[in-house]
Amino acid sequence: MKRVMDISFPVWSRLPLAACALAMFAATGNGASAQQTATKPHTVSAAVHPTVDQTETPSGENKPAKSGHEGITVHGHWVIDVRNPDGSLAQHREFENSLVNGGPQVLSQMLAGAVVPGNWSVVLGPATGNGPCSNNWTLNGSSGTSENCEIVQSLATAPAVGDCLQNICAAGLTITGPETVSILLSGTIVSNQTGTIGVVSTELAYCLSPNSGGAFSITPTPSTVSPVACVAAATQAGPFTSTTLTTVLKPGATPTPNPIPVTAGQTILASVTISFS
Repeated sequence: MKRVMDISFPVWSRLPLAACALAMFAATGNGASAQQTATKPHTVSAAVHPTVDQTETPSGENKPAKSGHEGITVHGHWVIDVRNPDGSLAQHREFENSLVNGGPQVLSQMLAGAVVPGNWSVVLGPATGNGPCSNNWTLNGSSGTSENCEIVQSLATAPAVGDCLQNICAAGLTITGPETVSILLSGTIVSNQTGTIGVVSTELAYCLSPNSGGAFSITPTPSTVSPVACVAAATQAGPFTSTTLTTVLKPGATPTPNPIPVTAGQTILASVTISFS
């Protein structure tokens, strides 16, 4: 996936006190009207009539219970439905993802008051080959092709203001919550080419403390930017959670579904529940 903004983040992991950050995330959510702008998203290969066994959920080894406190675990549960133009279901997949490298940093800096959350986005792209969306872009003398579909809250705020210069984007991502320990991100986008969804991620825009120098700090300074103001002011963003859909697994890794085939003109409905336990 290509990015224009200089943004980076981490993968799902155990994080103490992370539940405290949920309410802050939800405070920034405000859906925008669905629309699509030229920027490249991920591809999906031609869809066929779904069967009952197309629903895939992760399975892993049952680990023995351990005594003592092990901190808070961050979960990301995805549901992706691909629908034909007539509304019929072509694909249904459910799977988990993980916090990416920058996620724990953002959460810890947020709990320290040095980072304020902005808007979210959901990115759908290919692991290899064509993605579900394709866009030829030219920017600052450079050019390329993006294969990513991106669902954003607003086309006028980060992460969209950077990402959507390259990716195919659709506004209308909604944030529901917080409930006791979870928030739900959901939205739709129409594929403009035949390909596969092989990599999925969530992105979060954020505002650092004015005294941070544009970087995270081991001695964070409280930010004076309010969550409402950060939605419009955020200039940085990056992956928060991500996973690759593949049957090729590292030892001990949790199985995920195969890449999801998509045909041009099909609608992709993606929802991600971020929860803590």
